[in-house]
Amino acid sequence: MIIIYACFSGTHAAVIAAALHLALLTPDSTPSWQELKGLPYFDAPEGQGGLRYMGPTPAGQAIYTAAVGHDGKAARRAIMTFLAALGRDQGEVLWIDVSRRVSYLWRVGAFCRRYAGLTFLGHLLLRWSLKRDYPTLLSLVQSTIKKAGGVKANNRLASPIIQLWP
Repeated sequence: MIIIYACFSGTHAAVIAAALHLALLTPDSTPSWQELKGLPYFDAPEGQGGLRYMGPTPAGQAIYTAAVGHDGKAARRAIMTFLAALGRDQGEVLWIDVSRRVSYLWRVGAFCRRYAGLTFLGHLLLRWSLKRDYPTLLSLVQSTIKKAGGVKANNRLASPIIQLWP
């Protein structure tokens, strides 16, 4: 199974959700900003989103993050079409849009982060919102793990679909 966590830029909420799923972050406490900065692709510069492979789970599921911009439905359709072109069964993909699960201030912070003059404000809002939104992301990931738990592992899917980025 392929699990894709998606958010606007693919570099904040989606990365945290994927890291929780892969046990790169502990569910016991809210991570520090420094811990988050150590995650692959977290807070990457604009244009560094896209579809990113985060790693495999012990059950053989491939975990990805995706940047969806303003149109998550179109991004999902594009990825599903791409998977079909590669001969993948679309039923093997679990798409989780985390954009609407985080607070409005989180989304404003992520938006501000995209502009050089507003980076400080963006980081400030993201850091403040993290304390509030981390339990929400954790709950979402836990329900995703339960949902995906009944699917038979397919080790062929634990490796990247296609390596698009170094």
